Amino acid sequence: MGRFKDKRFSEFKRRAILDAATAEFAAKGLDKASMRAIAAAAGMTTGAIYTMFDGKEDIYAALLHESLARLEAYVAKRTAAAKSPEGAVRASVMAFFDYYVDRSFEVQLGMHSFSGLKHSSLGQERDKRLNAALLATLDIIGDAISKAGKGLSKRQVQAERDAIFSSLLGALSLAHTGRAESIGSTPAAIMKTHVTSLLERLAQNP
Repeated sequence: MGRFKDKRFSEFKRRAILDAATAEFAAKGLDKASMRAIAAAAGMTTGAIYTMFDGKEDIYAALLHESLARLEAYVAKRTAAAKSPEGAVRASVMAFFDYYVDRSFEVQLGMHSFSGLKHSSLGQERDKRLNAALLATLDIIGDAISKAGKGLSKRQVQAERDAIFSSLLGALSLAHTGRAESIGSTPAAIMKTHVTSLLERLAQNP
């Protein structure tokens, strides 16, 4: 019983740290975020945080990994509910878009990792784990593409998956900067156009 209570208390502290860090990162970003501020908001000392996390980069990576896990589950569920291979393509792509369109903070988290910037301070090992978590979701999209376009080679499937991913990042950037109105469209409409074009290409490779 004592070990169970200790585990629950540890999970409670970890959640408090992550929730405090969410507010800190949202306000200041990773570079300017303060471990002291995170500790104060979580109601503990910085020393207590370091028993659970290596530093703010480790906390940031934990938040991003949680976000990517939620994304994968959301996309997988929507895709599995599709009634046809073409419907699965549309569902997987639009689920990715729908998940992020109203989650500004998670978009900011993700863009730090997705960008692949060389000055990223998360570290090589964390980046590898996070990229693997992202690829788990992109593989759902890729699998849907391969089933709808059975005539495509593995390389062609990957190229289509990567192209739609780039479109998603662009549409989400428009959504969270409010710039879509300047071109007389909406991010959702843009993505639906990209998906329609993708399905038209896949139809040529049944």
